[in-house]
Amino acid sequence: MSTLLGLDLGASAMKLATGDRSGVSQIASVLLPSDLVRDHKMVSEEAVAQEVKHALREQHMKKRPCAVVIPAESAIVRRLTVPYMSPEQLRVNLPYEFHDFVQGDKDQYFYDYAVVAVGEGRKGEDGKEEPPTLDLLAAATRKETIAAYRRMLRLAGMKLVRAVPECLAYGNLLRAKLEQRPEEYRGECAVADLGHQSVRLHIYQNGVYNTTRTIELGGRSLDAIIADTAGVDPHLATGYKMSNYQGAQEISACRELYSRVAVEIMRAVNFYGFNTPDADLRDLYLSGGLANVTALREELERTLQLTLHPIHELCPGGLSGPCCGRTSPAAGGRRLLPGRPPEGCAPADCQRTSESGPAGRARGPAPPNRWPPDPGCRRICR
Repeated sequence: MSTLLGLDLGASAMKLATGDRSGVSQIASVLLPSDLVRDHKMVSEEAVAQEVKHALREQHMKKRPCAVVIPAESAIVRRLTVPYMSPEQLRVNLPYEFHDFVQGDKDQYFYDYAVVAVGEGRKGEDGKEEPPTLDLLAAATRKETIAAYRRMLRLAGMKLVRAVPECLAYGNLLRAKLEQRPEEYRGECAVADLGHQSVRLHIYQNGVYNTTRTIELGGRSLDAIIADTAGVDPHLATGYKMSNYQGAQEISACRELYSRVAVEIMRAVNFYGFNTPDADLRDLYLSGGLANVTALREELERTLQLTLHPIHELCPGGLSGPCCGRTSPAAGGRRLLPGRPPEGCAPADCQRTSESGPAGRARGPAPPNRWPPDPGCRRICR
């Protein structure tokens, strides 16, 4: 059972985790220099590599094959329903399902998918038999995004072996818990990633990703308020926020921001419930740096009719950590895409494709007793 190093590179901090399928053994969160990651891209791959190497030394963590979390802004994840087709047909057709969502040539992207369910054929309104369908969870990311991570990790002395979109990484953790305690984790739940640039609310059904809502408020909004009120530099305001220096988190303008965040999350949850009448979303897991802000958590508890949990409750192996979830879901998460083969769907019917067009090659069928096969991004990252 191989041990991986998980890396989640954020706008203000990077999260590291060492683990395998049995659990996570080490977790760490390290602040990054300002503007080293800008607009979800590394400004300098060499500088980021140096920061990674320094963090590993400081945290006494070993260099290992690396799994990275792809930021939500750098990956496109969709739920699709398509007519039943062979893996070869899916390989050709999948890029066209992203036609309205990708920028530039479709061949500039890697694609991956997993079969969530197989729908049975039924008679249409005209009485003709309709073919069965495939319910897919599909993802796309720019090849350059993967290449940039590969280059950076090579400079840090490591190899990229897995790339996981953020929302699916959290889904990996949820499914691991669902397999262990199905009665407790079955049904809907959500993860709120309270990040530096924005808040992202990911919603899941039985561990399978459903949708994401992005709220353009985050830690930097809080930094700006504190900097303006205290008359200090925004970088110094970050320290005030983290330590709650002189009650910086309690400023009235900050509390107004907490209220706005809570109301936006409530609206997103209500909108999901309106469009999913049989939904029963009760649990919300908090991740990200702002999850450490006590006043924000208290506002969320007052506003939302949900049970709040720290993200480390989902950490495999029972390793606990700060409420901010200072663990990279990529290392603890076991797969890119979810689940076991649905009833009537053989693993051979659910192969992957990681490149578009005729030049792309679908991965071979999963070995017996293993589902899903290792994600297509494993081949992407070689």
